[in-house]
Amino acid sequence: METPLSPLLRRSNGRPQACDPCRARKVACDHSQPTCKRCRKRRQPCVYTVAPKPKRNPLPRSPCSTPTPPCTGYLGFTSHSAVFEETRNSLTLVHGSRPVDAGPRRGPRVPRAEVPPPLRGMILFVLRNLPGTAELGSVERTPCRPDDWILKATRRIVEIIHQDFPTQLEDDAVLEDWARTICSNTARPFHETDVSSQDWIDQFAGPALRWESIGLLWTFWEIGFWEGDTAQTIGACLKYCIEIALHFTPGNDVIAYLCYRRSTMVSIISGDASLSCWSCHSETVALVTFLGLHAESETKPYRPTLVSENRRRLFSHVFNIDKVMVSFTGRPPLLSRRYVSTPLPLDLPDEVLLADDEAVITRAVQALDDQGWNTEGRLHSATLLRARVMIAFIREELLEVALSNGSLATLSHLQDIKARQIRTMSQFPVGLIYRLEDLDDPEIDVETLYSRLLLRLEHLQNLFFVERLMLRHGNPDQGHLLTTSFEMVSLTLVIWTHQDRFAGIRRDFEWLLMAYGAPGGGILCLELLRPTFRSNPDCPKPSRSSIVQQLSLLIGFLDWVRPSAPNGDLCADCKAIIQGVLDHNLNVAGGAGALETLDWEGLQLDFNFDLLDTFDWLRE
Repeated sequence: METPLSPLLRRSNGRPQACDPCRARKVACDHSQPTCKRCRKRRQPCVYTVAPKPKRNPLPRSPCSTPTPPCTGYLGFTSHSAVFEETRNSLTLVHGSRPVDAGPRRGPRVPRAEVPPPLRGMILFVLRNLPGTAELGSVERTPCRPDDWILKATRRIVEIIHQDFPTQLEDDAVLEDWARTICSNTARPFHETDVSSQDWIDQFAGPALRWESIGLLWTFWEIGFWEGDTAQTIGACLKYCIEIALHFTPGNDVIAYLCYRRSTMVSIISGDASLSCWSCHSETVALVTFLGLHAESETKPYRPTLVSENRRRLFSHVFNIDKVMVSFTGRPPLLSRRYVSTPLPLDLPDEVLLADDEAVITRAVQALDDQGWNTEGRLHSATLLRARVMIAFIREELLEVALSNGSLATLSHLQDIKARQIRTMSQFPVGLIYRLEDLDDPEIDVETLYSRLLLRLEHLQNLFFVERLMLRHGNPDQGHLLTTSFEMVSLTLVIWTHQDRFAGIRRDFEWLLMAYGAPGGGILCLELLRPTFRSNPDCPKPSRSSIVQQLSLLIGFLDWVRPSAPNGDLCADCKAIIQGVLDHNLNVAGGAGALETLDWEGLQLDFNFDLLDTFDWLRE
């Protein structure tokens, strides 16, 4: 009679336990009992040692094994620490080069109580919803390619998850064992100075898996490509990863990146003007300024590293999105150029920063021009970002004039801003310049084409703002606002009329419509109703026929936006107004009083976004 087999032993993560010989040789075991296949083949004893079951602590405590003072983040000139630091330096001079003893340090912080039930629920929710093997493999096919360090780190994170992630997702005890390790890793200090790129990535993308690591995975599933519950789950998991990480650590650059990506996701789900989007953005700004990313000082000579350049890029992303949101909503900015000292990121390829080779980095820096651009005509991760931030700094000056109370801006000041915007655009590398023939050039990939188009639209938006402000300050209308608006509408329509060319890039095009197409469309509508000027050689006026054609296409684009889209209501109202203008202009004889004969009932567009609101004539 055969001896009954022992129950299958399992590791703490729920996977079957290997026999002792296979485990020692670090080879795969088929877990057969009483002898596995490898041991039978090698004719050796096969032993399964029962490991003592670890004592399970409540999930989990906020560990604090080393005596670390509370993190105060960045503290500037007006802070209390600045005065004490000056005093300490003075005492150092009095006592010679010997530094003054700062006195005994505080003891270790008292560990927090057990993780509260809501946080425990977040932990289990995130782990239960981790993507499967097929979905994890899709990180290489993300539609918007991130920086190379993110791809490199995520590949390693996926490998660790494939090795160690428990298979019994319904067993809370198994998930808690795995979560306890992640929480303990997250509580470890995160070093971001004087570390190589490899050492920096190893802190969150190796065996020391952190909640920041899990959060990175959720940034690869672009919300715009998902619907309903899936999009909500992705957004919730990223939010929970941030909250869990901040429970165990005071913050770091990776968490700041996650906050930035979350605000982008929420804008796609809820709309750029929503309170939830504005709240997420404000949390991102709070963490970025807490970490001091706005006040990076440039040492001479500056040796770029992955960490230093990533901090510059991250702040540039947040500063740029701040100006985009202020332009869209007309709300006061949360970041001001007046308090920013962080230089622009250099136009370096990611592989150089990941190399950790002094000679390679030095040669790459020496190959840049005196403005920090690469001279090879390539578009790196930082190339478009540098250009957008340069435009954003100029835009903030315009927003300051438009939104500040009692602005003392003069016409000459606005003319100077306009000249600087045109000069800045002319100095960009040729690889960033959009040309009409780009649409028919198969050699230009869709990412490059979209980048060029977006940069051109942002340049036109600055000109649009400055022209409107100059008209407010009494500058005679010479047609520049109309021609700028016409080009803004025409470029916005390219994304719709050439959908096959932009397939797979992104789907939140209603933002582009309301940021560029709708304001320009309002100016074109007003031109049909109240012609403002006659054409002159310096600024040829678009014909009435071409304006009607562009507005007709714009109606089609607005109608294409789903009613359930984040900005769907705004798009529908804008469409109704433009439709009414075209119906009146084509079906009713124009002339004096034509505007008054049109029935505007029910066509009051709720678009009070200051300089973007070109439909204010409806409320007159």
